[in-house]
Amino acid sequence: MTPIVKESLIKKGVPLASSIQKQLIKIQGTLTSSIQLRGEEPQEPYYYSFIRLKRQKIDLPVIFKTKENDQLTKPNLKKSDEVELTGHYSNSEKSVRKSFTATSYQLLSEKRIRKKCSGCLDIFTCSPAKNYDYCSKCELNGSRYLNKDSPCSECDGSGLIKFKGQPLRCCKLCYLPKQEKPAPKYLAK
Repeated sequence: MTPIVKESLIKKGVPLASSIQKQLIKIQGTLTSSIQLRGEEPQEPYYYSFIRLKRQKIDLPVIFKTKENDQLTKPNLKKSDEVELTGHYSNSEKSVRKSFTATSYQLLSEKRIRKKCSGCLDIFTCSPAKNYDYCSKCELNGSRYLNKDSPCSECDGSGLIKFKGQPLRCCKLCYLPKQEKPAPKYLAK
C-alpha cells in the first residue's frame, strides 16, 4: 500500500483554498462599505464588507469570522475606516472573485484632539480615549494626567515634582504657602 500525500498549493507564499493549512497574513486598506450580516441556510451566518487595498483600484470582499465566547460578533467598524486585517485569502469554486477571510482586525485611523498642556501651555494632540492633561515633555511624576483627588494638583501631595529630563524640585503650590511670613508685631492690634 502506498501512502497518500496531500500537497498544499502555494502561490507567492500564500496557500490557496485547496490547501490544508492556511497561512495567516495581514493586509491594510480602507473599508468601502458598511458591515453587513449574511446568513445562508447551508452555511453559518457571517459578517462581510469590502476593502480597498492601498495602491489598488478594485474592492476586495472581506468575510469577518471574529468570535467571542464561540459566538459570532459584529466588527465595530464603519465605512471609510482604515483597518489592518489578519486572516487568509479564500478561493471559492462557486465564484471567480478572490475574497479575504479575516479572523481579527485592528483600527488604524484613530481620531485625534488638540489640547493645551497644563504644564508648558503648548498645544499637543492625543486620542479622545486617553485625553491627557500634559504633553509628553511635561510628563509629571511619570503620569500625563492631573490627579484631581489629590490635595495638590501638581505634586500629588508629596511636595516634590519630577519632570522628564529635569532634576527633582519642590512643588510651588505646596511650598509657597509654607513660606508665608507672620505679620510684623507693630501692625498687629
